[in-house]
Amino acid sequence: MNNDKNNDKKACKPASKSAIYGRYRNRKAILRKVNMPLLGPKYKPIVGLDIGTSMVHAMEIRPSGATWKLHKWHQAPLPPAFLGDGKIKKSDEAVQFIKNFHKEGKFSTNKVALSVGGPSIICKKILVDKMTEMDLEDQISLEAEEYIPFDLEEVFLDFQILGDADDKMAVLLTACKKDFVNDKLDICRQAGLTPTVLDLDVFCLANALSAFEPTPKAAKKSFLWKKNKQKNTSPIPNTANINHIPPTTGSNKADTSKESTDRIIAVVNIGSQNMNTIILVGNTIDYTRDLAFGAKSMISDIMEQTGLSQDETQKSLQHPPDQSTPAPLQDAWETIVKPFEEKLAQQIRQSLDYFQSTRLHKEQPQQILLCGGGAAIAGIHLRIGQFLSLPVEVFNPILKLKRGLGQKGPVSEQASGFTVSLGLALRGVS
Repeated sequence: MNNDKNNDKKACKPASKSAIYGRYRNRKAILRKVNMPLLGPKYKPIVGLDIGTSMVHAMEIRPSGATWKLHKWHQAPLPPAFLGDGKIKKSDEAVQFIKNFHKEGKFSTNKVALSVGGPSIICKKILVDKMTEMDLEDQISLEAEEYIPFDLEEVFLDFQILGDADDKMAVLLTACKKDFVNDKLDICRQAGLTPTVLDLDVFCLANALSAFEPTPKAAKKSFLWKKNKQKNTSPIPNTANINHIPPTTGSNKADTSKESTDRIIAVVNIGSQNMNTIILVGNTIDYTRDLAFGAKSMISDIMEQTGLSQDETQKSLQHPPDQSTPAPLQDAWETIVKPFEEKLAQQIRQSLDYFQSTRLHKEQPQQILLCGGGAAIAGIHLRIGQFLSLPVEVFNPILKLKRGLGQKGPVSEQASGFTVSLGLALRGVS
């Protein structure tokens, strides 16, 4: 028994090389399995555990025909005392909370898939001199110093060669702060859970989108720029398998020789303290951005102005104000909610503008999908769409899951908050 635990711990221990990005490979195969679960390898149950900065969401699913069925789900607010520096802090109380949370959800397995996101994550395309992968492994730390705003001793660093770019070589550089990863893993282990997958929030959004909102050419397109078959040296099993992401920041432009005929979709995940943005061209991720911006401050301001509790405030935002709405809350919609939505739209516009600047033919997304807790604000998609002059919808893939007779699931106002959790649960495809 002790040996098994030691093996699990050893298998999930991050390392400085290939700690994050070494697992994002063979994306085309994974997408095919996600979309057609019964036509690929078996699905091994895993709990998609999304530990956010205000809520914890978890979901377990099962294959059902050519789609998926909801098996178990649970959510609970994360006590503010457990947070520090935008992440859950390691403590006995936090361990007990996660342990109780898993028990209350009545999940069938202790194996969990976790994700990380926010400003601690860096994902950037860089250009370097052409060299072999082995040579780049020896030199990547020197190359990263120019792009990583943290001490390299404080981060897990990884890379993926994307291919040639004229006389240079395009490389995707990925970094994550060690304490951000280790605390989350240790809390789950001490709670009796077995982390077997570590993913990025933005890639979870892509998983959910590929399974429930397929683009017209999804069957013919791949997340891969090149079919590089390279050895997986990652200590944490992970099949998010993306090894193609063009620039997220900086001045490097994606090499596009002709205008794309693929559908372009942007997905924006609005959390409590962080916002994740991902743009897909066809079935290829072309842009990602993690930003320290969320709905927490807005909710706090409404609570202070109206005297409502946090739960009351969140529920009140799920319904548009009318004549029966108390005057203080009506004022809050005008003085707090509206300015928040304008700032949100501005942040989305910045992402769209940068994405457009990297495209040879200056294409814009044809559609924007909103998810996360912030997407539960009544009518937010209409107002953001009006501000951006683009079609905007709320992305609720959870509502497309099959359910057993009489089985309850998240209501529509809660559903968008489970998108990352669902993307993690889809990782059970072996």
